[in-house]
Amino acid sequence: MGLIDGFMARGQLWLVGLALFLTMLLAVEAGAALRKRLPGSNGKGEASEGYLLSATLALLGLLIAFTFSLAVSRFDARRQLVVDEANAIGTAWLRAGLAEGPQDRDLRQAIAHYTDVRLGLSRGRSPEIVERETAVAQKTVWDSLGKTIDTAPPAIVNSTVIAVNDMFDAAASRKAERGAIIPARVLEILVLYAVLSASIVGYVLSASGQRHIVVTSILFLLLTLAITLILDLDRPQQGSIMVPQQPMLDARMSMQ
Repeated sequence: MGLIDGFMARGQLWLVGLALFLTMLLAVEAGAALRKRLPGSNGKGEASEGYLLSATLALLGLLIAFTFSLAVSRFDARRQLVVDEANAIGTAWLRAGLAEGPQDRDLRQAIAHYTDVRLGLSRGRSPEIVERETAVAQKTVWDSLGKTIDTAPPAIVNSTVIAVNDMFDAAASRKAERGAIIPARVLEILVLYAVLSASIVGYVLSASGQRHIVVTSILFLLLTLAITLILDLDRPQQGSIMVPQQPMLDARMSMQ
């Protein structure tokens, strides 16, 4: 299912949603066609099929709920890491000015430039480019810190080194969290279960001779919206639901 994984991970959300919606409609028709090939069910059998359909849809709803919860938790984790990095940068900036020497001014300028680089993640820039620029900016900050060590008191040096290390660690944590998306196998099972559930809907509802096209279409539209929302939350850089970067902007604005 590598092709499906790539389409769900990188395809446009509206196109993914449309493909999923049409696939479920086709699954309904397939289920109805199967019913025609296997005729002959009494009222008792239809009642048991109704129970089976209810259980199937309930399990599908539970699976969607668990996957949605996982996507939201990852989104909240990324949002918290933005706050953590902004706090780490703000702390490093404040401690860099404790000695009030020329080396400290250079260190503060390096930290300000580093913050500008990190803000590239909120401006639609490629994460790979931002990470490469981050590595260069970190080296600049570290070199400036090395010059500060030669003149500043030991207590100030220790606190500043710790703050800079925390700032670098926060950037590494954000990079790791961007790669912590929902496993592809979970999404595959979710989509497969939705399609199979649609075929069961077509099989069971066609027993009465009525297609219930409007009702089933609304049901599949709601399922498509739910799954599309999960995919949107699971795209840190490409989705429409982006992690707020205001804490980083506030940290940069404070460097005056």
